[in-house]
This record gives sequence, C-alpha cells and structure tokens, in this order.
Amino acid sequence: IFLPKTSIYATFQPSTLKRPYSYIMQPDYHTFEVEDFARDERFRRWVIQRDSESEVFWTAYLLDYPELAGKVQLARSFLLVLEEKNTALPDAELTVISDEILQPEEVKLLWAKPILKIAAALLFVVGLSFLYWLNWVDSSELAALSEISPVLVADFEEIENKESKPKKITLHDGSTVTLYKNSKLRYPKQFQPDQRAVYLTGRAFFDITKNPRQPFWVHTDRISTQVFGTSFMVTTVGENARVEVRSGRVSVYTRKDISAARKLQQKESMGVVLTANQQASFVQKEERLVKSVVPQPVVLQKIANHAYEFDEAPISKVFDQLERTYGLPVIYDASTVKNCFITANLTDESLFNKLNLISLISHSSYEIVDGQIIIHSKGCDN
Repeated sequence: IFLPKTSIYATFQPSTLKRPYSYIMQPDYHTFEVEDFARDERFRRWVIQRDSESEVFWTAYLLDYPELAGKVQLARSFLLVLEEKNTALPDAELTVISDEILQPEEVKLLWAKPILKIAAALLFVVGLSFLYWLNWVDSSELAALSEISPVLVADFEEIENKESKPKKITLHDGSTVTLYKNSKLRYPKQFQPDQRAVYLTGRAFFDITKNPRQPFWVHTDRISTQVFGTSFMVTTVGENARVEVRSGRVSVYTRKDISAARKLQQKESMGVVLTANQQASFVQKEERLVKSVVPQPVVLQKIANHAYEFDEAPISKVFDQLERTYGLPVIYDASTVKNCFITANLTDESLFNKLNLISLISHSSYEIVDGQIIIHSKGCDN
C-alpha cells in the first residue's frame, strides 16, 4: 500500500468542530506540496466529489492550521482546472502536468511565437488566480459556517432566489422565510436540539415559530440575531447589515462579539435588544451596532376610529397613545408639559408626521435615541 508522506499522530487538537476520530493513520499534511494534495484521496473527494464528510474534515483542518491555506487553495484550483470527473491520473502524468503548470519558469515549449507564449501565460495566470480567489472565498465562508454550526457545512440545504419576486420558504419547524431577489439562505436538513441556526446572504423576512427551548439564530457575515418567536427583516449587502423588528423581541450581536464570547466560554451578553418597530444597523468602521427606529413604523394593535382626534387633550395623553400604537417608548418630562394641550386630527398621519405636527403645535422638538422617542419641550405656560 502506497501512503505518501504518512505519519501517526493524534487528531484531538482544539477546534470548533468535534472530531469523530482519534489516533488514526493518515498523511502528515504539513509536509505536503501542491501536487501531493492533488493526489490525496480524501482531498480529491472534497474537491471533485463534494463529499460532505471530507468537507467537514478539511474545513476543520484549515481552522487548526491556517498556514496551509495557500497550498490547499492552489491545489483545489489545480484540480478544478483539470476538470476532473472522479478519475485518478497516474502519478507520472500528474507530475508532468504539475511541472508544466505549477512551475511555469521551467516551461520551455508553449507555442513557437513569443507573443503567443506571453498571451498564453497571462491567460493562465489570470484564470488560475481567479480560481484561487474564488475557492479561497469559499473556504473562508465554510470556516465561518463551521464555527456557527457544523451541520451548516455537513448536512444542509441551500436556496437562492434569482427571480424578481420574493420566494417564500417553509422550514422544518414551521417558520417561514421570505427570500428576496439575489439572496441566499442556507439551513440544516435537521435542526439541532438546542438551537435552530440558518445563514443568510442578502435580504429576507423571517416569521419564526415560537420555541423557547430551541432559540432561532439568523447569522450573516457581519451580525447574528437570536429570536424565540417573532417577525423581523434582515438585510446584509456588502459591509452593511441591518435587522428591523416587526413584532416580538430579538437580540442582535456582532459576529466579532460572539466569537470572543465563545473563546472565553461566556454567554453572549453584548447584544442589542430590539422590540417592535426598532432596528439595529452595523457600523463597519467601528464594528458596532447602532439602535434606532425603523423608517416606517407600523401600527401594532387595532386602534379606535377616533383615537387620534384630540380636542384640548393633555399632550401626555397623546404620547401615551403613540406608545400603545407603535410600541416605542416616548420619553418626556411630565412636569414640563403638564400645561400643554393639543387640538388636532392625526388619524391618517404616519408616526413621524404625527410627531412633526405635535412638535409644531406645542413648540417642542423630538429626536430618536437608542430606539426611543425623546421629547424636548420648554413648556406651554406662555
């Protein structure tokens, strides 16, 4: 039996993935060159056959030994360039090809004309560089997914919406996801007993089935959202990410804070808590979350026909009505506005139009701070 560069060593190194093996015979990948990876059976199953078990192994291995990522990604690109289809090239033939492709300084015969030599070399370098970059991105994403949950790498389903209209997805627990154009959702075929975790790229609206014993997590490349049962929108585009809550209550975390908490074996306590009509946006420069009010707050409960028709009503009554309608805290100094009264019909106005009219009538102002409405008033004694 031919086992190139093999050694016996323990595979119980710390990692975010649990290894189903201990002392086993396997190659010493630290000594491998690019062509050695290309010949390795487990490596070929990962790249060519998309074998899930091999994918879990290599993702975990690269997490433990990131210094091998360059050779691994180049070997992946090498096999993809050859467009292998579950076949094994003889060692001699593979060596010849690798000498020609991986060591371009030794290549002496491409074509007769120098201009064609240059064109061919440039074309190959550009193509291989693109494949290297593409597969490095894939590997980085796989590493991130493995840290979140191994089942998102080993046993998952993935749906991408390329249509112009939103696509509705019903998950195994009864939760629904409305996936918008150019967005992608990855979720396990079977949720874990202690949590339900999915990974989103793009934009989606979630309506989650309540299960306090099995919290639901929506992960993106920037933020993670924990929820027990509610409806909310998650948007991630480039460096921007945002969570908008329609109903219920969620906690939003940066991925950096979650990773740090896990390394220290601490509970995730650095999150931003959101309730209905509140949102959290990720600020890339500062790597933090900013809490505010959604652009178009919705009415959370049915209101009476004349609830917003006021005739010399105390302004405090108006603020209380706003809180009940939109679920947003309205902070004001009761002693300052005790002599403020309002006469107006605000029935058909949006929340922000209501606030603008109230401010105009009562000679006050407002601002949104940390998802709350702060009223500034000098009183109405004059």
